[in-house]
Amino acid sequence: MQIPMDKILEFHKRRTQCHVASLNYFAGLLGYNFPKHDYDKFINPIQIGYAYYNYANYHPNCKITQQYKDAFLHAHDEHHCTQPHHIEHYTNIQEMNHNTIIEMVCDWFSANFEQTNITHINKFKSVMDFFEKQLSQLNWTKSQRETIIETINFLQKNTDPQKLYMIWADII
Repeated sequence: MQIPMDKILEFHKRRTQCHVASLNYFAGLLGYNFPKHDYDKFINPIQIGYAYYNYANYHPNCKITQQYKDAFLHAHDEHHCTQPHHIEHYTNIQEMNHNTIIEMVCDWFSANFEQTNITHINKFKSVMDFFEKQLSQLNWTKSQRETIIETINFLQKNTDPQKLYMIWADII
């Protein structure tokens, strides 16, 4: 069955809004707000690449063609290289500033909540597990590493899962 593009784009919009609201729930616990987070996911070609991918994550019966898989990979790479809250944006990770590190960790928490509690496709036990297995070996400064670990610990202790479920209720 062919899914209408407007239905896929509408779902993508709602899902991305939930992700940003979730990220800002975590940021708010720390006294931050990142209203422009992932703004490029509403601009083509990044929007199209992510739209099908996100729709398929929530609708397992939806099969994505190779064309859309390739579009997602391109969108993913472009997003990660152009957005400062992703490590791929940097040739030297030590250039990442404090506020951007906070946004990055809040992004990890939002993605982790979605993948663990909603789509159930998370290969990591926690955000700390993700950091330790994927990124801890990078050349972070001592201050950056401390910020990351302190932020992860704080958010793990202070998160109210019920508030997050309310944020994601629109698409669950």
